[in-house]
Amino acid sequence: MSSIVNFNHISFQRKVNDALTAVERTLELERSPRLAEEVDHTYGAKYELVDLTTNAAIIAFMTCFEKLGLNGLILGSIVEGAGNKPLTLRFDVSTTPTFMKEVKVKVPMDRSYEETEETAGGAATNVVKTKTLKAVRHVTEFHYNVKLEWSLSVYSGTSVDERTVLMSNKSSSVIVKQAKDSSGLRISPQSHELPLTWLLKQVNLDDMASQFKVDTSRESTKTPRRNDDVDKAIEFSDQLSSWIGQIRAGFYRNLAVIEGQHDPALEQDRRGGYLDFRYMSDSSNREDPVFNPILPLMEDRPERSSETEDEVVPGCMIKIEAQSHEDSTDRNVLLSSSDLTKLTNEHARSLQGVLETRAGAFDASEYTVTTTAEIELGVVFRNLLSLSIQYEATMDYVESMMERQLVAAIGKRLTQDDLQTYVRYHDARLLSPAPEPFSLSIRQPEHYPTGLISIETVDGKNDCIHTHSRQVNVGSTLNVALNSATQVQLSGNQYLHGWMNHRFGADKKNHRLVARARQFSAFILVIGTMADGTTLDPKDAIIVQDKDELLIPLLLEEIPTAREFKDAIKSLSPEQQRFAQAYRSMQLSSSVFGVCVVQIKPQLEALLGIPANALDKEMKLTQDLMELFIEYQVPSDLLSYNGHSESAALEDKIGNVKANVKAVMDVIEYQKEKQLKDERARTDMDEMESMQRKEEIDSALFETHSDTDRQRKMEDYSSQPSLMPSRAPSYSPSRISPRPSRPIFSSYAESIPIEEGPGYKGATAQSVNKSPMNDIGGKQCDQGDSITPEGVDFTLIPKQLDQSVEREGDTASLRSTTIKTSSRWARNRQANLLSEPKRHVLNADEIRKEKSKAFDLLDALSRSGSLAIAYSELHVVVAMTHGFEKDLMGTVILDNVNPIEKLEGSTLLLASAVHGLSARELVRDANELQRLRMTVPRSLEG
Repeated sequence: MSSIVNFNHISFQRKVNDALTAVERTLELERSPRLAEEVDHTYGAKYELVDLTTNAAIIAFMTCFEKLGLNGLILGSIVEGAGNKPLTLRFDVSTTPTFMKEVKVKVPMDRSYEETEETAGGAATNVVKTKTLKAVRHVTEFHYNVKLEWSLSVYSGTSVDERTVLMSNKSSSVIVKQAKDSSGLRISPQSHELPLTWLLKQVNLDDMASQFKVDTSRESTKTPRRNDDVDKAIEFSDQLSSWIGQIRAGFYRNLAVIEGQHDPALEQDRRGGYLDFRYMSDSSNREDPVFNPILPLMEDRPERSSETEDEVVPGCMIKIEAQSHEDSTDRNVLLSSSDLTKLTNEHARSLQGVLETRAGAFDASEYTVTTTAEIELGVVFRNLLSLSIQYEATMDYVESMMERQLVAAIGKRLTQDDLQTYVRYHDARLLSPAPEPFSLSIRQPEHYPTGLISIETVDGKNDCIHTHSRQVNVGSTLNVALNSATQVQLSGNQYLHGWMNHRFGADKKNHRLVARARQFSAFILVIGTMADGTTLDPKDAIIVQDKDELLIPLLLEEIPTAREFKDAIKSLSPEQQRFAQAYRSMQLSSSVFGVCVVQIKPQLEALLGIPANALDKEMKLTQDLMELFIEYQVPSDLLSYNGHSESAALEDKIGNVKANVKAVMDVIEYQKEKQLKDERARTDMDEMESMQRKEEIDSALFETHSDTDRQRKMEDYSSQPSLMPSRAPSYSPSRISPRPSRPIFSSYAESIPIEEGPGYKGATAQSVNKSPMNDIGGKQCDQGDSITPEGVDFTLIPKQLDQSVEREGDTASLRSTTIKTSSRWARNRQANLLSEPKRHVLNADEIRKEKSKAFDLLDALSRSGSLAIAYSELHVVVAMTHGFEKDLMGTVILDNVNPIEKLEGSTLLLASAVHGLSARELVRDANELQRLRMTVPRSLEG
């Protein structure tokens, strides 16, 4: 999210509108200043507005400090004596309680009683008098004398002992408690300090004028709000708020606690000034009626009238020094220096009025620690805090105003998805060739697609990524190692894809590789990284068939940029640097993501020696062949066409292959039936033995039975053997898992004469050493020898991009990105043609099993590496991520960055590396090329 969305615009607008009444009363007649957003102005006027409001804040701060004793005379002498040393404002406070006396007090109670007194009267008559008395209770009071002492001083450098006292006070009061405990009456000595260096640098002490101005020529200046000058002002404002908060917590709140402990037994000894003091120490949003001059105001004035210098009222020692930016063309919309002086004078006047009102309304007593000095100090602190809050809110308002204006111009708040849509639209019209969706059909020429692979976002929309694509290395061979002894060669087409990903802040999109197969279709998907220019290091593989939908989450990991890498290792030793450089080189080389697709049906035709497209309509035969290769690892020689005439009709060749398949399937069925019979025989034997043991036990227990009866019982049992298997579990061929062991085919293989075709010369493990990748002695040849001069070494692309990024200089956020697959996949599969697809999650073990199945099929299709696979495609993806620190609106508003221009430069860099052309040759239109020379000149160099 943007860092400015939390700004409360409505509350700020209400506060400024409340202050406009006082503003109109202060300025001349017929003046109507308004919030800046309501007045037409240029971008430069925003810098002027920031200068104006910051100077107003500085003057208001200095006015408050003058009330605290830091007047111009003292300030001048302190600064002159300090030289270049920093100045610090210091507040010290402490209280000391002293026990005075213990007093017994009679406290009247609500109850009363009558007392009768009889006295002697005349003539022997006694007089009886009755009086009513109130009941009293005896309370012991403990009287403490609490002495309060605080001071506000300023010092330079570290000379704390030589500090100049600006304001101080000593007072004492009697606190009466009903318990002898002085711990709550003590404030330990505290010191709170505030640096004044930044504030005093903004004041010209010669004429006591505020001279703040944003330096727009500095490279770090991004916007009127985001620049070093305003950041330092905000930092001082934060320090001021924190300083006041510490004083209010450590001083005023403790004073409230001390006076709250005053608890005399008699009601007449209690005081009534406590509520006023609580108002002074309360941290609520209630403010004193002091005018706040920090207002982001503008007004429509076609001509500025002649201005006279306003007198500075007593209590406002600082005036504003008129400054303007050279690029400002509409200074008439801003308040003038004279207007600002009137507003700051009104602030000083209203502050003085509140000080007099608060001090006059305060009623001190013998039992009050607080004096008028603390009341006046609290009023000034409250106003300083209010000024600090208003200044920071004003700076946020300027930034929020730019965002609202941008949203009003576009019609909505833009997100990363909106920019993605525009970038695709823009790149299609800017570049030739334009980026294309990474959604690739798997098909043969003039055939219906057998499947589809794509890389999509995981956000509900499932949009395909767009990449810069190019076919490379025509006629070259890709090597895929199935194991240490078998290496498959793929001679299909190879494509290079450049993916420009972008990220805003921490909002990372998730992506996944999606593979979908059509009904009665299948292909092998091999995923890995490029080990070198001609070798794919396979990490995962899987067979996708019969309307499967495979979802593979992708993990993107950004590699630090070349500049970040150099900054990180520059303080390391030479040995450590060489180690880091070697490892980074490996990271870049291994960041090349490869996706290889092998079409099964056309490769089966080449493997079996039958014409192309022969299996197009042989769905049952194709499924049987895949089952034999995957489940039983049947050698392809037992299934391939073994006729003597290559010119035989297609039907004859297909019939020959079908006969071979049927023969092998018959052997498998025979072996299954044999295993079933063996299982049944073992079960029958176990039942017979169990029955015999039971009869022996029965015989021992029941000796009364005759031998004849036992013999007859055995004969009855033997005459009905079919009853016993019914008690054993039944078996069917489908319940016996296939066992791909060689003995299943040994007898059949010996009876079939095998003709070795011209392309097959005993494909054993030793034959791998005879492949073109190895020399006679078994030593592997240099892989670079197989790459033509026009070929592309995929592993060098990231290094080339890394060097280009380093040359760019300002593209520091463009990072090479590695792509890896997650360890948990998902597959949507139908159990049969009529059922609904169900999702199944593949864990790491299941993924390994799928890889084993796919490798078994690849091994069969390639005759263990001796037959090249022509019906394949390799898609190599080189990913780069352009990262922005903030979200889209924050990047545009806070950083003043046009992400479209940044992405244009990155896109040109990546597209140039993919297509092997200069960036100038990729731009479609001459006018666009001229524009790019202004926005991204470095990307067009070379």
